[in-house]
Amino acid sequence: MCGITGVISKKRIDKNIIESMTDIIIHRGPDGCGYYYGDGFVFGHRRLSIVDLSEAGHQPMKFNKRYIITYNGEIYNHVELKKELEQNGYIFKTHTDTEVIMASYDFWGKDCLNKFNGMWAFVIYDKQNSKYFISRDRFGIKPFYYYKNEDTFIFSSEIKAILMHPQVESKPNMNFLNDYIQSTCKEYIEETAFENIYRFDFSSYFEGTIEELLNDFKVDRFWEIKPNLSHEKFDEKKLKVYVKQYYDLLEDAVRIRLRADVKVGSALSGGLDSGSIVYLVNKLLKEQGKEGLQETFSSVYKSDGTQDCDESHYIDIMANKLGVHSNQIEPNEKEISIEIKKMIWHLENPPENSLMSSWYTFKLVSSTDVKVTLDGQGADEQLAGYLPYLINYISSLSLFDIISESKKCIKIPSAKKFVIIGLLMGLYRMLFGEKFLKFTLKKVFNRDFEVNLNKRLADDTMTNLITLIHFADHTSMAYSIESRMPFMDYRLVEFLATVPACYKMRGGWTKYIARVAFDGKLPDEVNWRQDKMGWPIPEKKWFEGNLKEWFSKRIESCSICERLDF
Repeated sequence: MCGITGVISKKRIDKNIIESMTDIIIHRGPDGCGYYYGDGFVFGHRRLSIVDLSEAGHQPMKFNKRYIITYNGEIYNHVELKKELEQNGYIFKTHTDTEVIMASYDFWGKDCLNKFNGMWAFVIYDKQNSKYFISRDRFGIKPFYYYKNEDTFIFSSEIKAILMHPQVESKPNMNFLNDYIQSTCKEYIEETAFENIYRFDFSSYFEGTIEELLNDFKVDRFWEIKPNLSHEKFDEKKLKVYVKQYYDLLEDAVRIRLRADVKVGSALSGGLDSGSIVYLVNKLLKEQGKEGLQETFSSVYKSDGTQDCDESHYIDIMANKLGVHSNQIEPNEKEISIEIKKMIWHLENPPENSLMSSWYTFKLVSSTDVKVTLDGQGADEQLAGYLPYLINYISSLSLFDIISESKKCIKIPSAKKFVIIGLLMGLYRMLFGEKFLKFTLKKVFNRDFEVNLNKRLADDTMTNLITLIHFADHTSMAYSIESRMPFMDYRLVEFLATVPACYKMRGGWTKYIARVAFDGKLPDEVNWRQDKMGWPIPEKKWFEGNLKEWFSKRIESCSICERLDF
């Protein structure tokens, strides 16, 4: 896990530029830095040592006197890939996944991307063919930004590094910011809050010469979700099969994400998702004979007026049941204005809220000797954990099931509105058909609606979830902490996409397959909990209370706000 920078150009490259670009993202790699000056390019690297802590892991790295790489991320299955490559004659000098990436590219070419299980953003230069190979992981967990003109391509893990280059011409991207105001933040599109600076698309790669990079910048996609769109009926025997597959895949996703030469902990919110991860981490650590309690980290809210955002009750239940060392922190209202300023500097693009629960959790982690956390990000979008998904689920059912499931789902706290909407839409669909339902919603409410739950989940996984992943990466890396996400193991994502929707919502329960999988393993108060919170933040109390004056002044003094369409 690191930070990368680079300049590829037909013009002469000032060697001093790369140092200032790389230094500004030191938080992504405080353990070392390196540069490689090639013919027509320069690569920079900041190192956060996680695997092979020796100098052998230093980057930019060379391989077989042919390839040079600057790379950010982790390939969790590099151990298995290394064995396969060794069987094909490859010899390795390090224990790093970095070397495995270059050997994989040499052996499989661009198809190596389908072999990788992990998160990554990298640029490889092939001396022999004078080609560049650029790629970003399936879910864009690791960031990659770039600026390009007719003679130069500048890239980095963060926008601020690109802005350090004197050739970069940028200003606020008002189209992006207006869209943010009108809808929400979208970290899955190519545009950013800065004009002329773009995201390299996730699940994608570029392979070509400098001429192709600058003049015909064609990015190809190497992966996509293929959801099961059937309306299959629930079957108890199939449920047992799916439950076992789900549990085994999640356990293996956790197992390979425990690979590190530094201490690993977990983020614990008090819900099913993070609880599942903490349970599996505990199980696997014990099987590996590792002593000591697992460290978990949580943001809590116990101050007057904030208790409705507090999940410490469930966090304590989990900690006591599993026998972990629970580290807890409460965001300090007096610090919020200062911390938000820091957070915005690290996020670069405007987030949808203050992110203080995430921010303080990783702040807490940074005060310990833990360098890697396993987090529960991604489960809700794949297992239908959010209440609005009830609309898709109920509206897609048969008449009998619409009535039956509505009666059960309406008992879920705060679900009444979504159940009624789903019920009405379902009845409308039964009378007039799905096409006319979609037409009506588009005509009357000017919004698209996807009846099929699995299709909606797949869409959200590749849009809204990408945004949440961006928040997790930037808030963790602000504190030089590596955040790993077992639910984003592509094998698990592909599997859950094929599981019929009836196993994800059932009998008044969201995430049904996951609840069955961990029944008896997690405390019932957590596993069969219905009042989902999801890292809430007491922003209403803060910004309508003691921080109201500060908040108002920030808005009033913002010159960009005057140009936005509120």
